[in-house]
Amino acid sequence: MLGGALLGLALWVYIDGYSMAPVTKDIHSYNYLLFFFMAVGAVMFVMGFLGCCGACQESQCMLATFFALVFVVFVGQIIAGVWLVTHEERFKEAFEDSLTLSIQKDYSRIELKTNAFDVIQTRLKCCGSSGPQDWADSYFNGHNLGVVPLSGSTIEYLVPASCCSEESCTESLKLKSRETFPDGIHKKGCAKQMVHFIQEYNIVVLIVIIAILLIEVLAMIFSMVLCCTVRRIDNVKA
Repeated sequence: MLGGALLGLALWVYIDGYSMAPVTKDIHSYNYLLFFFMAVGAVMFVMGFLGCCGACQESQCMLATFFALVFVVFVGQIIAGVWLVTHEERFKEAFEDSLTLSIQKDYSRIELKTNAFDVIQTRLKCCGSSGPQDWADSYFNGHNLGVVPLSGSTIEYLVPASCCSEESCTESLKLKSRETFPDGIHKKGCAKQMVHFIQEYNIVVLIVIIAILLIEVLAMIFSMVLCCTVRRIDNVKA
């Protein structure tokens, strides 16, 4: 059931998850991540099928295959978790750089990413990747298009309306500095706000991960015990 739910969720996000649109620099990386979750969901679904059928049919082959698949998934999860913990800072830096590049090159050019980032800035009360100054050298301000020559920190530049911290802040959308910002806009960067948002649920995520690992360990134990029991019964019948 868990595998089917994960597969269904990944397919839904891929096909119709418009509000969850990617805001990273490479939309293909986003799709690859969804494909990875689809693969994991499919493997888990097959594992569940093998486990149920193996137990009902008392098939040693199915139970052994189920044990092997669970073991591979279990080891893969441990390796992935260790990698994420040891490369946490590197991951944060890469995420911020990716977000900055997406803002500067894709906002107002790719509708999917534009809408996604407007939602993020509005809900997380942030502006830009590291701050409002990220918008100065962006496609949104005509950077590299010959519309607005942005050189120096005193040149005026615009920030999107989703950066507003007040309902009416039209004057605040035009900034004159990359160091100081008016009160009408959000000043925190979205990269740190997104990381902070995820960290708020660290305990919940950790509990879920531990529960999943325990279930996988129990599944391996029960499948091996059942497999040995079936073999012993077959030997007695023989």
